[in-house]
Amino acid sequence: MSITKKIINGQPYYYSTLSYFVIDKSKNFNKYIGQKKPSKSQTAKLENSFKDEIIERLYGRKYAKELISKDDLIKAALFRDRFYEKYNSMTLVKRRKYDVDSTIIFTLTTLTTENVDVSLNDVVNAYEKQTGLSQREKISKNMLDAVEFIRKKNKIDAKYLLKLHGIAMSEFETKTPGKFRDRQVYIHKRDSKNSRGIEIAYRPPESEKISELIEEFADWYNKTDLNPMEKAFVAHARLYRIHPFLDGNKRICRLILNKTLLDSGFPLLNISADKEEYFTNLMKSAEKNKPKYFMEFSLKQYFDHTKAFIKGSDPDSGRR
Repeated sequence: MSITKKIINGQPYYYSTLSYFVIDKSKNFNKYIGQKKPSKSQTAKLENSFKDEIIERLYGRKYAKELISKDDLIKAALFRDRFYEKYNSMTLVKRRKYDVDSTIIFTLTTLTTENVDVSLNDVVNAYEKQTGLSQREKISKNMLDAVEFIRKKNKIDAKYLLKLHGIAMSEFETKTPGKFRDRQVYIHKRDSKNSRGIEIAYRPPESEKISELIEEFADWYNKTDLNPMEKAFVAHARLYRIHPFLDGNKRICRLILNKTLLDSGFPLLNISADKEEYFTNLMKSAEKNKPKYFMEFSLKQYFDHTKAFIKGSDPDSGRR
């Protein structure tokens, strides 16, 4: 934060300025702080409280934070605003195309991340066709429907999660779509010497505890005062450790992450586009029970993807 002195009618007036560079523009926040220059300790306190004011101004209310810095929280909102500045400058036809394409690419990526055998054509056909779908197109259609489902601002609880899982996993009958698991599951990470991978240093809770843990998760989710960025990424990490379903857990976690962002006015985020880094940081957070690793990765993905869209080189623009 910089301090500027202005002389008006022979009197000194001091102003503080916080500057944030967002892609290709600088955003300045200015505030009058008095006629006496603050000391170093006073400046630090002023800077901290000024950032709180900026966050409240950008997000429309006060939020708590635990793992994300105030600067990153401010930048996240400024990136959001730049995203919509460009998005709203596009023609209606181009905005519609962007919405469709981003949904299709997100659907494709979130399925292929889990090695589900679908292609871009399968997802496009599933989006455009109403009947006569192949098995791969039906799987794609289910995920497209799940994406539309999270766009509705419904309260998250056990019923909601079961409904979402039932939609996304409808074609996987052996994986009990729409039901919590009834047996122990294990999380494996990739290993070059073992095709099945190796079990990570964390084992999800017994199936008997799922209902209680989901109730606790929903209670936390609906009551937490965390800022939306941190809430989205931490929710993914927390729900993943519960691993409430036989299969499709990461898919549901990514959908909940995006529901949180969408509910708070942020764009859809294709978090698993960088598949290896996604897995690495998710596993690390699960093993250590420290969501900060996954949150730091996710925040970087948000900045990178938003920057790419604004500069016209969206890395997920598989159809554009």
